[in-house]
Amino acid sequence: MGSSAKEATVIVFDCGSSTAMRCDDEMFFDLSKACLMKILQRKIFTNPHDQVGMILMGTDDTSNDLNAAAPGKYRNISKAMNLGEASWEMVEQFEQHLKIQSVDADWTEAIEVAVDYLGKETEGKKFKNFQIVLMTTFCTLQLPKGKIEELAEEIRKARVDLSVITSNLYSISEDEVAFSEREGKSSSQKAHEDAIVKLIDEIDGIFCTFSNALAQLTYFQQKKTRAMPWPCELEIGSQLKIKTAAYLYTKRPTYLKSWKTVAEYTEEEAKVSYRHLKGGEGYQPEMEDLIKAYMYGSTIVPYDTELDIDFKTSGKCLMCLGFTAEKYMRQKFFTGSGTHVVLPQKGCQVSAAMLTSLIAAMKNLGMVMIARKVYNKSSKPKIVTLIPSEKQGILFLTMIEVPFGDGLVDFHFNAFTDKKTEPSQDQYQAIDNLIDSMNLMEATEDGQEAFSARNTLNLPAQFRYRLLAARALNPSQPLPTLSEDLLEHLSIPKKIQPSAQEAAENVKNSFKLTPKPQSRKDMWLKKLFKPLVDPTEAPTDQIPDNDATSVLNVVEQDIVEVGTVSPAEDFAFLMHRGDKFSTLCAQIQRVIANLVFSAAVMQKEKIVKAIFAFREAVKVMHAPYSYNEWITEFKERLVERKRGEFWADVVVQEGLGLISATEHSDSTVKDEEAKKFYEIDPDSASAKATAAAASTNVDDLFDEM
Repeated sequence: MGSSAKEATVIVFDCGSSTAMRCDDEMFFDLSKACLMKILQRKIFTNPHDQVGMILMGTDDTSNDLNAAAPGKYRNISKAMNLGEASWEMVEQFEQHLKIQSVDADWTEAIEVAVDYLGKETEGKKFKNFQIVLMTTFCTLQLPKGKIEELAEEIRKARVDLSVITSNLYSISEDEVAFSEREGKSSSQKAHEDAIVKLIDEIDGIFCTFSNALAQLTYFQQKKTRAMPWPCELEIGSQLKIKTAAYLYTKRPTYLKSWKTVAEYTEEEAKVSYRHLKGGEGYQPEMEDLIKAYMYGSTIVPYDTELDIDFKTSGKCLMCLGFTAEKYMRQKFFTGSGTHVVLPQKGCQVSAAMLTSLIAAMKNLGMVMIARKVYNKSSKPKIVTLIPSEKQGILFLTMIEVPFGDGLVDFHFNAFTDKKTEPSQDQYQAIDNLIDSMNLMEATEDGQEAFSARNTLNLPAQFRYRLLAARALNPSQPLPTLSEDLLEHLSIPKKIQPSAQEAAENVKNSFKLTPKPQSRKDMWLKKLFKPLVDPTEAPTDQIPDNDATSVLNVVEQDIVEVGTVSPAEDFAFLMHRGDKFSTLCAQIQRVIANLVFSAAVMQKEKIVKAIFAFREAVKVMHAPYSYNEWITEFKERLVERKRGEFWADVVVQEGLGLISATEHSDSTVKDEEAKKFYEIDPDSASAKATAAAASTNVDDLFDEM
């Protein structure tokens, strides 16, 4: 028996002379061809293992098995290809070689050929569904040759679904269409239309217009399948067991299969090869002698599989660990790749009664269940929460995975508002009005919910599909841009646009934004950490020439390390050049020490800029601890040398002290510690100064000996 496939589809495509008729602004042939291309592309992307065949009707030649058995019948019908998986080569062949022919064929005979074709091509293979898609005009001059009752019986016997895509249809209701009753129809056309309507009614087939078909085929979606139950007993304590079944409700979809690497020119699949070296020379080891290892820096740590913990479970289970208030189970704790719906197993009336009572009690008490879930004996245990839910009068439990304790990461943020930034009542009201004006629950033209979860597609994935299709069919052409239909899914619904625009303007007027005047530090930051300026950019607030050396001029110099002439600019330039950050930190610390303790003239402005550049850089590099350690040692040296005036005039006045956790999340310094750091203890300063003087006297004594 052949390999299993999901569905076998035969497309009966009309390329006869009648397909040259106009349908609004386009020919029938062009519309049906575009529909055919979309069907094949959808198969490639979303159901690549489905198999597709093609029967052409209206061909100048005849090539089918039924005609070979009965030469006078089934004329102008040809088998275009054998049943197989859809491919880009197939799409390209039909795109280039399908043309309008000079004759017409009978669609009833074409369906008979397709049923025969399906039976022979799928013999000995296993398929879940069989489908025939017919695209024709129903406008040929000859009357239908086949008997509809016999054709319907043949289709039912073969267990084939029939879908008909054509023009000249209009919608009666949301799920029903009919042929239009326009004047000028020929008797043969009415006969064809009556015949296909009768056939569709007999076999419960599907009618579809080109506009509806193209609208559905434009977007690539996986075929919806019925969820398989996961039967398991819900254990509560040692005595109570409820037979339940969990059904997958939502999941994270996979859109594209894994990529294969191929050579650029030969398009042959690239293969990975390994070479083993010993002492710099190649050799071939015995595979059983090789074990896995992990790299920690430059150290290789071998890891033997015998060290793995053989974690065994007793099999699948769903065990209640306890209950907690629903208010404590916040959405931020939900994890995993999907949700499940837990219902009682079919046919278990006692379990259904117990589960219903349990869910009702949980709803009344506002409680959720915490449970241990093991999918099967080879799976690792997970922690899940079971939330009581109700839909259309049916009670069920929603099962969502939650993390273990070590999977939680705590974030600490400052409050959004304080006395200075607390919004006024008018501002609160403006935001309330904006939210009300953008309510999506009745935002569509027909009063339905816009962007509902069930009907909203993954637009990046859809765009990626289209780019891949364009590249596969036209490898030398530029890739298409985002189309209007996708842009529409990213736009505010037209129905609520006016009210939303008015509310947005009200918010804009309620929250006045005034430009913050640039401080000297802001201008330094802008210049120090943006060395390459766009020459076309309009000039903004300029720093005076005597305030700092232009970084663009610094770039032209041969800088190898941070110097005392322009330390801040040197430091910023070397950072952007990619020099090792720890080395640059040591250099600027040394330069600052020289400028403060060794220079003949105190250059306060240069020192402030150097300290400021260092302080801002460590925040950019997420290393505030390095600055905090240095500034602490720097303060001690200043105190020892009785330079308290410099500390007050430079560090305190310019706010160059410790970097607190408020200023950078990687810092461990609290705000109170940062504020207290600016203070100098007189007693401590006097003791350190005395110790420094004593040390100096001892040094002088040894110098005199």
